[in-house]
Amino acid sequence: MTGASSGIGRALAVELVREGARLVVVARRTEQLEKLASELAAAPGQVEPVAGDITSPEVRSALLERAQTEFGGLDLLINNAGTGAMGRFVEAAPERLRKVMEVNFFAAAELTRQAVPLLKAGQRPIVVNVSSVLGHRGVPGCAEYCASKFAMHGLSESLRAEFTQLGIDLLVVSPARTETEFFDVAIDAEGRPWPGLHGWPADRVARQIALAIRKGKHEIVISPGGKALVWSSRLFPGIVDRVLARYG
Repeated sequence: MTGASSGIGRALAVELVREGARLVVVARRTEQLEKLASELAAAPGQVEPVAGDITSPEVRSALLERAQTEFGGLDLLINNAGTGAMGRFVEAAPERLRKVMEVNFFAAAELTRQAVPLLKAGQRPIVVNVSSVLGHRGVPGCAEYCASKFAMHGLSESLRAEFTQLGIDLLVVSPARTETEFFDVAIDAEGRPWPGLHGWPADRVARQIALAIRKGKHEIVISPGGKALVWSSRLFPGIVDRVLARYG
């Protein structure tokens, strides 16, 4: 699992390991990973931390090698690592878009590609891509983030069809606003956009993801607000366009 040091990734690791899963968890913050492993030391499952930047090919290789050496293979790949960016697209430096795409899209795509041989040999193997409702509907002030999540959705739908012949399933998860440190560490963030909206706790989101994995779901949109945004955008795109334009 990538992006396991905080937020949804950490909560999902806790949920799965307490159910008996054995996970290799990856994030840049060594201290947070070690704290997670210590917290779950007595759980039925197991945590193997790998500290590093998931955009590095060497870190991605280390993750898969640890899964092979410690657990004998790979049944579940969770692409959760992500970063955000705030502010108008035309006012941003080109590097902002590239950084967001590297973390949110390219790292997940290349890790998935590299993991296929292990997954093919796994038991009921599945890839879980943690995307966002903003991969269904773009909003102003988050252009780079929305673009990365739309890309993740397109990749996920294509791979699900391709992976059918390989016996690998794929679940794409679209959380709405979640109470994490996301906005605190987002690029160019100055406060939280849409301050009137409240998010779901990360552990509640994690329980929904774990349930979807067990049920073999292909896609879930989490929270009533998230579902409302997705469906209103599909059914009444013109109205949603006019509402969002007020914030542009």
